[in-house]
Amino acid sequence: MSCTLYLVRHGIAGDAPPGMSDADRELTAAGQRKLARAARGLKRLGVAPDCIVSSPLKRAEQTASLLAAALAPGHEVEMEEVLAPGHAAADVVRGLGRYRGARAVLLVGHEPNMGELASQLLAGSASLASVPFRKGAVAAFRVSSLPPRADAQLLWFLTAKLLRLIGR
Repeated sequence: MSCTLYLVRHGIAGDAPPGMSDADRELTAAGQRKLARAARGLKRLGVAPDCIVSSPLKRAEQTASLLAAALAPGHEVEMEEVLAPGHAAADVVRGLGRYRGARAVLLVGHEPNMGELASQLLAGSASLASVPFRKGAVAAFRVSSLPPRADAQLLWFLTAKLLRLIGR
């Protein structure tokens, strides 16, 4: 059974003040507003994930929660350490096996991880295809199975600004 994978980079976050861990950085008020408007664009595109999985870092968790409220009310966001910075894209791909029955999975993470994961899905290598994600950007991929056993098909790749325009 095929599945649609959505890769999302977290929204705009504030800088960490001295003494604050990078993991605790939160979305700014503007980041939350922009992301909520981008979520309306995703909804207009028919994005309806069965599973929403996020990096445990605060800004990604907040992004995932905003998207869950707009796209999959009632679904809980799952936290997955492998989506945090510093983990290999191949490890993320292997971990997708636990969502085997899902038709649509939304993953929220960081750069360069999301770009490397997109490259891994498209080319079988985290470094072969350069796919930079701006904050709030979303890419949709069709895969034949979870975990993917063959190259994915890129369906679309949109910035948060384009998603906001679609959501108007």
